[in-house]
Amino acid sequence: MKKTVLFPFGFGLSYTAFKYSDLKVSDQEVSFTLANTGDRDGAEVAQVYVSAVQPSVYRPAKELKGFRKVFLKAGESTQVTIPLDDKAFRYFNTKTNRFETDGGEYEILVGASVADIRLTGKVQVQVQGTQAELPYSMADLPSYASGSILAVSDEEYTRLLGHEIPDGSWSGELRMNDAIAQLYYAKSLKARLVGKIMQNMLNKSMAKGKPDLNIIFVTNMPFRAIGKMAGGMVSQKMCESIVTLVNGHAIAFFKALGGLIGGFFRQRKVQKKAKSIK
Repeated sequence: MKKTVLFPFGFGLSYTAFKYSDLKVSDQEVSFTLANTGDRDGAEVAQVYVSAVQPSVYRPAKELKGFRKVFLKAGESTQVTIPLDDKAFRYFNTKTNRFETDGGEYEILVGASVADIRLTGKVQVQVQGTQAELPYSMADLPSYASGSILAVSDEEYTRLLGHEIPDGSWSGELRMNDAIAQLYYAKSLKARLVGKIMQNMLNKSMAKGKPDLNIIFVTNMPFRAIGKMAGGMVSQKMCESIVTLVNGHAIAFFKALGGLIGGFFRQRKVQKKAKSIK
């Protein structure tokens, strides 16, 4: 959106000043001279950004690909070299479901922050082998191509997705990576009741103007994290049993309940053994 911000990415203050010069770039590395031109010793975090001149896919205008913190005494200078690895020019292709490299011309930008670029160079990136099929056409996505994301229409977003926009309903089952806040999708009535109680507690704290940070944290935590946050009382197997109970499988209910109870006692033994070793 090219909006001016108070503290751009990479921004920092210093008691001295630094000068960048003698830029040399390739698709393998970036080198330049960094000099402390002030009257005090200090450190500078030099940053390297990559920008596709004519990108075939929607991607950030500047992508951080390397940085180096350099300490220099007043009046001292040094050559800085920052390598560019095989990830420097790639993007994730949703059609091939893997990272691909988009060939073409790239700008290499070196500076003190994303908004404070001191040196600029260009490299030509050649892609070996067959070009991967692009996930979409930039010509069909004018708002995305220009960065005007607030102007994206439903039609344009549908073209980007490659299918109709989901209506927000849930037809599947909750998994280990789903958040506890999604209990309103649970097939178990008791699980939905627990979710409703937690949501009501959160709504009441929000209405008072003092959001309960503990409730916010717990409700946004995935089921798999219950074990980590329970101080060793809950194992991952117990977390899996909880998810089974939440999904309300009639046949698996008692098996999951047995697994949860059995897991509790097994975990207690593990904790006692760990304490005895200490």
